[in-house]
Amino acid sequence: MHVLAVFAACICTVQAQNLRMHVNATYVQSADALFGTPCTQRDDCGFLPGLACVNQVCAYCQSDTQCGASLNDVSKRCHVKTDRFVRVPTTDDRSAFRLDLVTYCIEKDLFAPFTKADGVSTFMAFLAAALGAGCGVGGGGLLVPLYIIVVGLGPKHAIPLSKATIFGAAVATFVVNFPKKHPFRPNRPLIDYALCGMMEPPTLIGTIFGVMANRTFPPWLILVLLISLLSYISYKTTLKGNKLWAKEQIELAKEAKPAVLQSPTDTLSLMHREKRQRIDVAFAAKKWLLVTRANKKRRLLLLQDEEDFKSLPPLDVPVANKKAFLKEMKLNLERVESITLPWKCVFPLIVCWVVLMLQMLFLGGHGAPSLVGIHCGSSVYWVLTFVPLLVLVYITYRMGMNLRLRNRLLVLSNSHFAEGDVHWTKRMTQVVFPLYCLVAGIAAGLLGIGGGMVKGPVMLENGILPVVQTSSASFMILFTSSATTLQFAIAGMFPGQKQYDYVFWYIFVGFCGGLFGQKCVGYLLKKYNRTSILVYILAFTIGLSALCMGYIGFQTAKHNVEKGIDLGFSSVCGA
Repeated sequence: MHVLAVFAACICTVQAQNLRMHVNATYVQSADALFGTPCTQRDDCGFLPGLACVNQVCAYCQSDTQCGASLNDVSKRCHVKTDRFVRVPTTDDRSAFRLDLVTYCIEKDLFAPFTKADGVSTFMAFLAAALGAGCGVGGGGLLVPLYIIVVGLGPKHAIPLSKATIFGAAVATFVVNFPKKHPFRPNRPLIDYALCGMMEPPTLIGTIFGVMANRTFPPWLILVLLISLLSYISYKTTLKGNKLWAKEQIELAKEAKPAVLQSPTDTLSLMHREKRQRIDVAFAAKKWLLVTRANKKRRLLLLQDEEDFKSLPPLDVPVANKKAFLKEMKLNLERVESITLPWKCVFPLIVCWVVLMLQMLFLGGHGAPSLVGIHCGSSVYWVLTFVPLLVLVYITYRMGMNLRLRNRLLVLSNSHFAEGDVHWTKRMTQVVFPLYCLVAGIAAGLLGIGGGMVKGPVMLENGILPVVQTSSASFMILFTSSATTLQFAIAGMFPGQKQYDYVFWYIFVGFCGGLFGQKCVGYLLKKYNRTSILVYILAFTIGLSALCMGYIGFQTAKHNVEKGIDLGFSSVCGA
């Protein structure tokens, strides 16, 4: 970690030296591609920072009022770059030009002044963060449309701001969940760190390919894929919630005591008793069916475990003292499970974070430029794109192997598998979970949604408890959101001239929203004793995200059609 810190410090030093070397330099640039095009409003001149609409023509701004939607609009500012000049054409054929200072419209600083729209967006961001933190999906599918529609930001600034908000919510969620214990194993932490270490690397691999696909796919196709995927996931998650709800109904009916009849001869009492008997028979039938299925599943898992053990390295068990060896093994497993923060599982996630961070700084990403000037399509670009994949693949393999070895020890020592525990086999660790996480990463990069919207339902489908799924997904979000937020901050991709005011404000809003969401979910779980509530919240959040992101995608596709923008596929390194 010390070497990594020194390396990061060297990068920052070189970058600072480059900035100091050019602070007094004068740059001359060509006019913006949209300069001189007809417009009816400022939005016709591109996303901010961009040109103003002056006399129905896109031009460089001269005052703050030219950047607003109206004379009363104080949400935009005309920013002057004193060290940059632009060649402004003075003739229609652009053969003659003059040099003007570069000016462009930007968003105002957050508190200059703090407008009604800022207050509304703060409140809605608080609710979106609470909803996302409550079910472990982050909330980007709600925050990005919110910042675009309410605040009026372009995607270039809305996405970084959503990442900062998600980061704040993820910190709050981790603070709340860190001391909590597994509902059925009081000695085990609620967050499944080993599961996170195995799921996060393939998700990051998928993100790399998803971003490439996002650059090539047309907006209309992304819109179709977005609505289709989120609608399907929301539907499947709702079905999972219904199954869990039915299971909880049986458990509650089993615990409930039959009503005491005051008068057995009373007609109403007899009718009530007969109805109660019919209900008891129905519940007994359902319970018998569940028990039968559970026993069948247990036998199948045992066969799968025995088959998987054949592909693992042989375990040296002393024949003479086998019973004592297995007992010691069981105690050791319980000791390892009780570790609050197992660094053996967390360290691979830190390595993934460093790999992701360095790759984003060198190559750029999410609209941020490369800090060292590496151009897309160059040989260095492709090397730095694919070499880190080897590290992520190796981490996925090693974490999966550790889970399989641990699963073998649990089975051989006759340790109890708590409800929601997965029997980790070669198929589960090298095919099922990595493949689903790869798809989640591709969806995150291609469609602009959080990977948790795909990984959450996958974990539920494989039997992981909703409370464990939510806490583990939020822990993974903490790593990805912190890396992207730091990248955006270094690249200066946040709104306003100060930028840090937006960053810290919405991190704070996300933190408060995350705390509120966790407290509300905890209250509901304690009051109703139903974990299916978490599943329904997840399904609702995904469905709402489909509507919000679908609306934004539709508006983008509509704008491209009206402006005559090519609706075909593009190259990875295209404009």
